[in-house]
Amino acid sequence: MDRLNVFASGRESPGGSGTLVFTHCTMATTIAKQYTRLRSLWPKDALRPNLPFTRAIEHHGLPYGVQPSALAAENLQPSASVLAKPTTTSTSAPQNLQREQAQVNALYSLLEDRYSNKYALSSGVLKPTSAPEHYSNLMEEIARAPQKSWWQAKLDEWKMKVRWT
Repeated sequence: MDRLNVFASGRESPGGSGTLVFTHCTMATTIAKQYTRLRSLWPKDALRPNLPFTRAIEHHGLPYGVQPSALAAENLQPSASVLAKPTTTSTSAPQNLQREQAQVNALYSLLEDRYSNKYALSSGVLKPTSAPEHYSNLMEEIARAPQKSWWQAKLDEWKMKVRWT
């Protein structure tokens, strides 16, 4: 069976006939498309709408040609525009592309909840005997948090600091 040889230059592999060769541009384009798809599929953060994780995804994809989203484009600072230029080096490009592909695969596995399905938590972890309602109350509080005003959030914070025993 033929080996898969990856060269940044796009030339035929030196060792053999019939080997499959990918160019640096093809792999970079594939990575850019994957980052763009991840950015569109990633769930919105209700607790921190001003700090979406999609910005981090976009930042990692900029060197590979991912276009900034409309919201990020108007908030770009001059120093951040330097990041938008693709950076390629012929000697380390295949290693960087393989590492970047591993990062993309990790993001897809998080998006698909592979780890929570593979390593499911027992009911004892989510309902400890000392406070069986703790995690359900926490999830309810997280669900209510985006609708709270600043004043309500401060009141709740102060209530948590004072013990009423």
